[in-house]
Amino acid sequence: MSKKKQDIIIIICVLILVLSVCAIFCIYYGNKNKEFVYNEHLKEVVLKVSGDEGAEEITFQELAYYIINVEGDIDDMAHQYNSDNLNAYWNVKLGKGLYTTRKYAKDLVIDKCVMDNIYYMEAIKNGITLTEDERELAGEDARLILKNLTSRQMDVADFDYESLYNLMVKLYTTSKYVNTLTKDGYTMKELELKGSYYEAVKKDYSYKLNELWEQVKLGNLTVKTKDD
Repeated sequence: MSKKKQDIIIIICVLILVLSVCAIFCIYYGNKNKEFVYNEHLKEVVLKVSGDEGAEEITFQELAYYIINVEGDIDDMAHQYNSDNLNAYWNVKLGKGLYTTRKYAKDLVIDKCVMDNIYYMEAIKNGITLTEDERELAGEDARLILKNLTSRQMDVADFDYESLYNLMVKLYTTSKYVNTLTKDGYTMKELELKGSYYEAVKKDYSYKLNELWEQVKLGNLTVKTKDD
């Protein structure tokens, strides 16, 4: 083969390689910059909490319950802080660096969900079950929540009675177990986030987040903004 032909083949190979790399970068950054639509991922597992005796897998739909509660609480504070510019409170820096109220809210959603699921698994491990009356109350709560959800919250979470009922049963079981701990002498301060009892129990568990969680932005996901 002549040197000229070899040079042509090398040039073609280099061009193919460059085009391939460019295509990969375009696909990567195109997906990265694509707006995340929460309700398109509701059935996907976003969080897995694992212990010695099993694990709980939490979907985006179940996590939406925590997002609704945390966003609602912080939105109330945002209105008090600056009702003309709600983002002002969400962007407040907490301490040094880039840690803002918005980032704190995301961390709080995960922390609360992890804690509930750790206590739920502890409850199951300790034989805690609900009575028929307690299950009925859980059902009533599910119906009440479904009735009071805003259209924006429903657009994001797409809850139905069954999904909320299953979540309420989990939370009722968790609450029942926590109540048994208070009867044993533990204070609510010890049992809450950052509490000494919870921190000790938490060491026996681990959790893993779906990387898609990084694309979720709180602040106007389930609450209204001035533009609504």
